[in-house]
Amino acid sequence: MTADTARLVERIRLEDGTNQDDLPFLERTLAQLFTQLSRFDPSQVDIAIRIKDRGRPAMRTTLELNVHGLPTMIGVSTLTETKDAVNEAESKVISQLHSAADRRSEHR
Repeated sequence: MTADTARLVERIRLEDGTNQDDLPFLERTLAQLFTQLSRFDPSQVDIAIRIKDRGRPAMRTTLELNVHGLPTMIGVSTLTETKDAVNEAESKVISQLHSAADRRSEHR
């Protein structure tokens, strides 16, 4: 784990359905997001993860990303396999991050 990745992992706020035991899993699963966030100062990044009704058919995974100066980005998945759900939510957030960063670049 790089120093920046470690700083980003520290920025994860574990909410409903998650706990400290999930951090190593999230570190591995959110690797693509962390790569995309490497262009930002980790102190300007906040990440929240919620897994409502974990392990149940109605499971809902939400990944929320706040980067200073950009709109809030939210990815939601209703997949019932935790890794797949986190990956799907991550993919949605990365897409939003690309769009927001591109818009910010156009305004400069």
